[in-house]
This record gives sequence, C-alpha cells and structure tokens, in this order.
Amino acid sequence: MERRPIILSLINRGTPEFQRFAISDQFLRYFDGEGWTLDENAALLLSDANLACQEMQRLLMLDYMDKPVRRFRAPVYIDLYASNEVTLDQLATWLLRTAKLLIDSPRWGNGPCEGALGLTRINWNELEEIKP
Repeated sequence: MERRPIILSLINRGTPEFQRFAISDQFLRYFDGEGWTLDENAALLLSDANLACQEMQRLLMLDYMDKPVRRFRAPVYIDLYASNEVTLDQLATWLLRTAKLLIDSPRWGNGPCEGALGLTRINWNELEEIKP
C-alpha cells in the first residue's frame, strides 16, 4: 500500500508591507517551531517566503534522512527583454521574489516511487549570462 504524501502548505499571514508566512500540513495543523499544533495563532511566523520554503523542505526531509541521496540538475533559462541595462544582482533579486517552483505532490506524490522524496530548489546564486 502506497503511503499518502506529506502535504505542506505555505500560508500567507501578513500584509504586503509586512509579509509573514506559516507552515501547515494536510491535517490543518500548524508548525510552531518545535512541533505541530491545531492552534493557528501558535504558528511560527517567518518573514521570508524562501526561508519558509527551506523550513518546509527540512520538515519533509526528517523522515528520509537515513536514505541515500542522488542529485540532478535541470537548467532554467530566463530570456530578458529590456532596453535598460539590468545587472545580474537586479535580475536575481527579481527572480527570487517572483519565481516559484511548485511540485504537485497531492496529485503525484512526494517522489517518483514509493518511499521517495524529491525536493527541488532554484539556486539563483549560480545565475550567469550566456551568449547565444
């Protein structure tokens, strides 16, 4: 019998000026920094969506730490059309704020086979311009 995937969600709890994010699971429990609670007001609030996503990955990994890991790389290409000069730092900052890599684990599971966990991330620190 295949184990149901662990589903974690990033919940927006702030305002546009003061963004805050909480982590919830499929049972409507909230991560409080140490464990899970049904009390939404006790949820740990994180000020950065990327840090919150890193924490979500850490929580997912807890059940898989004893398994061997393999790493793969798939390039992402960004075509930037602009008349103004844009630095790599400006582009990376914009991408960090706007780009999201989503995995549909409720539909397809946590990994490609039973007992597997696939985690994804984009490392914008490796952003470089390539010449066609």
